[in-house]
Amino acid sequence: MQIAIIDDSKEDQDMILDYLSKFFEEKNEEYSTTLFDDAITFLDEYSYAFDFIIFDIDMPTLSGIDAAKKLREMDSRVTIMFVTNMPQYALEGYSVEAVDYVLKPLSYPDFRLKMMKAEKYIIRNSSKKITINSTEEGLITVESSDITYIESKLHYIYYHTTDGIFKMRAKLSEVETILAPYHFARCGGSFIINLAYLQKIEGNELVVAGETLPISRRMKTSLMSAYTKYMGGF
Repeated sequence: MQIAIIDDSKEDQDMILDYLSKFFEEKNEEYSTTLFDDAITFLDEYSYAFDFIIFDIDMPTLSGIDAAKKLREMDSRVTIMFVTNMPQYALEGYSVEAVDYVLKPLSYPDFRLKMMKAEKYIIRNSSKKITINSTEEGLITVESSDITYIESKLHYIYYHTTDGIFKMRAKLSEVETILAPYHFARCGGSFIINLAYLQKIEGNELVVAGETLPISRRMKTSLMSAYTKYMGGF
C-alpha cells in the first residue's frame, strides 16, 4: 500500500507513522509512506500511485478539506481519511467521500479499527491495467476501473469502456478470471459487469452505465451477493 500523510505537525506525523508501523507489522503486509508538510506541495506533486491519503484539516495556506476537494477533481477513487482535532468539519469531510474522520488525540486501538475499514475500501477501489489486442486499434491498455462491462459475441469479446468499445478475440471465461479481483461479476452467459457502474436491478434486467442488460436467473443470486459485498467494502 502506498500512503501519503499530509500534516504540518511533526509530532502528529510521528504518531501516525508509529501506528502505521504497528498495524502493518501485525498484518505482515508491506507498505510505504510519503510525508507532506503542506497540502499545496502535496497537490503539486500528486502521484496517482497513492492508494490511501491521510489528511490533517487545520493547516496553513490550504486546509485539508479544501485540498481534498481539489484532489477529488483529479482522482475520484483514491481513499481519503481525516485525522484531526476539528470535529466541526466532520460533515464536510464526508462530502469528499472520506472513508472516515478520526479525532485527535488518537489511540492505537481506534486507529487500527479505522485502518481495517480503510483497507476494505482501498481493495474495493483498486484497479488493474488490462492489455487489449483490439482488432482495429492493435495493442492498447485500459484501466479496469474504466471498463463498464464486457460482452461476448461470436467468439469475440467487446470491452465497453468510458473511452469507447474495443473488440478482441478471446474467451469470456479467461477475462472473468483476470477481472474477478477488481469487483467484476458475471450477470449472464454473455456478460461480465463492473459493479462500480451498476445503477439498478429490476426483475431480470439491470442497468450498467446507462445501458440495460439481461440477468440470468441462474446467476442472479451470486450477482446480488457480489454486489452486497462490494457495497460493504469487502
